[in-house]
Amino acid sequence: MGELEIRQLRYFIAVGEAGSITKAAERLMITQPALSRALQALERKAGVTLLVRGPRKAELTDAGRALLTEAREIVERSRTALERARGAQTTTATLTVSVSECDVVTVSAVCKAFEEAHPGTRVHVNPREWSLPPDDLRTGQADVAFLRDCYDRRDLVVHRLALEPRSVLLPEGHPLADHETLTVADIRDEPVTHWAGMSAAQAEHWSGADSDRLPRRQGPTVRSNTDVLNAVILGRAIAFAHGSTLPDALPGIRIRPVEGLSPSRLDIATSVRAHPGTAHRFVECARRWWAGIR
Repeated sequence: MGELEIRQLRYFIAVGEAGSITKAAERLMITQPALSRALQALERKAGVTLLVRGPRKAELTDAGRALLTEAREIVERSRTALERARGAQTTTATLTVSVSECDVVTVSAVCKAFEEAHPGTRVHVNPREWSLPPDDLRTGQADVAFLRDCYDRRDLVVHRLALEPRSVLLPEGHPLADHETLTVADIRDEPVTHWAGMSAAQAEHWSGADSDRLPRRQGPTVRSNTDVLNAVILGRAIAFAHGSTLPDALPGIRIRPVEGLSPSRLDIATSVRAHPGTAHRFVECARRWWAGIR
């Protein structure tokens, strides 16, 4: 297989996120034929079919979904490498912060505050799937990580930032949707969306089984927040989410607090091998920031 080009991976990511070659071409500001040729070249290098092309949309195959996850990481690594190289040349320190996609908005506000307080430091935010282990800290690809709930703490120094109550997402036509407050017992028999690749501990927490030990019904497997919302709106399952990631309203969905449901814990971590310096100053900044918004 020939070497992959970052440009081809960027194009492939755009199609995977847009679900359409036409929309992706518009986003990339290139012609549709040029994008199609680049995707065909990528498939030839991979030796597998990555996309099923339809008249209005392009759907990822299993191989395409696998490549999409890796492609995002490769592109982010290349961007980080370039920024660190530029930082070394200009004497500007670069700090890489790993954060789950659901917390990017909140964490970005902390990063901005840190940059304002430390003009010589630039913070790079690297989004990741929340269920992935914090291996980027252990391998040195990230300097600091924001982590939630169940994860491997081996070789990490962890500080708790917040405990956030979780709510349930119900389709608006659900019999319980008009209840102001629910209990764990009320939703015990409801199927719950199941994230692909979750550990047993993550699955227990996600479904509420960590606070109520009775068996849960596993709903459809999801791979993105969009999958979760679709499953709820279509009445296939319910889902849980913590407060800081929830908007005031979601079309077709009712959000209700649940008594007895375990909260979501937000932590910040560094590697045990991290040297005192910028990363530790960032951790202290984040701890003060979260203490100030309680």
